[in-house]
Parts: sequence; structure tokens; C-alpha cells
Amino acid sequence: MFRCGCYPNHEICKNKNTCEFWIPLNQKLKQLNQQISYELKILESLNQRKRDYFRILSEIQQGRYTEIVAIDGRLKRVPKKNARGESILKPDDVQVGLNFNVISKEITDTETIIHELRIREKNILKILKKQYWTIACK
Repeated sequence: MFRCGCYPNHEICKNKNTCEFWIPLNQKLKQLNQQISYELKILESLNQRKRDYFRILSEIQQGRYTEIVAIDGRLKRVPKKNARGESILKPDDVQVGLNFNVISKEITDTETIIHELRIREKNILKILKKQYWTIACK
């Protein structure tokens, strides 16, 4: 998005003819802003899942999901079982959907979508600025 010299206080803007915050939004731009907002929320939830993945991975490496069991008269550490009866060896065994490769791909895809939406937003703002500038100069 374009930045004006008055950012973040647009009440004192001296560039009302060129500042994008004074240009009225059209329907396409409003819809685009809603799409960007939606994708940013998705990206935030994906980043939270990524943080959860690394937190649980750290807990697994620290031995939080292990227990001490007597095997053949010796005490040994073995992984605990999850609700499905599987040994907990990776974050996906603790919380469903914490596959790092899948999360990383979804983050990359969402970032690509946001980037494309930002390009479309920039193009619409350029057109609006030209139209507004033409009207303002008359």
C-alpha cells in the first residue's frame, strides 16, 4: 500500500489530492480489503499452529511425553501413548494437524495469495489516484 508523509496522522494531511487515505474507496477496493483481512487472519492462525508445533516438539525432546517403565528388571524411558494408542514421537501424535510440512506449505500459499491481493490493491489505488487527481485538477 502507498504511504503518505502524514502517516499515521491523516487529520493534518497536506496532500489531500494524492494521499490514498483521502481517496474514496470503491466497491472493488472494499472487497479486496476484506479478502486481505481474511487471509491475514488465516496466516495468523497458521503461524500459531507453527508455534504450537515447535513448542510441542520441544516438550517431546525434553522428555515430557515419556514415562519410566520396568522392562526385564531395568527401568527404561518409553514414549507415552496418545488417545489413539500410538506412541508419542512427533507433534502430530499429540495434536492432530501439526504436520510441519503441511503447515509450511499452507503458510507459503497464504503469503502468495496476500502478495497477489496487495498487487491488485496497489493497481486499483493507482487508478483511483489518477481519476481523483484528474477530477481535483479540473
